[in-house]
Amino acid sequence: MKVRFYRWYNALLTSLLALLGYGCSSESPMDMYGTIVEYGAPSVRYCVKGNVTDEDGNPIKNIKASVKTGPYGEEGILYYPIDSTLTDVDGKFTMDNLYDYMGYNQKLILEDIDGEENGGEFQSDTLSIDQLDAKQIEPSSGTWDAGKYELTGTIRLKKKEQ
Repeated sequence: MKVRFYRWYNALLTSLLALLGYGCSSESPMDMYGTIVEYGAPSVRYCVKGNVTDEDGNPIKNIKASVKTGPYGEEGILYYPIDSTLTDVDGKFTMDNLYDYMGYNQKLILEDIDGEENGGEFQSDTLSIDQLDAKQIEPSSGTWDAGKYELTGTIRLKKKEQ
């Protein structure tokens, strides 16, 4: 009697599990869940372009422009470098293919590294990336990627006081 019961019980469980297996399979995850589950962090790609001038509007060459990042909302923290470049003879710089992840605060830091050679010594300046003008140049993929933006700005540096 026990053998017969176990056979019947196993047959019933096998049938039930087979039906559940077919019920859980689908051609599209959207059919099953209504949304696609992703792992990662929301991010945005961007390019930083700028023009560095003195207070009179004259371009300054060889100013080091750096993008650095650190945890959001904390002052006096260490910022880690992402990318840097020098301004050309027209005072322009470009840094492309940068990434930002939500929850991080990115800064644009401008430093005079050659002293008097570029027409005088200039004070360093620090801007938050969100202070620059943003224009979307590639659309979002509809997932974690928010697209690509071009951030531009004109920065006027003051001369160091002697």
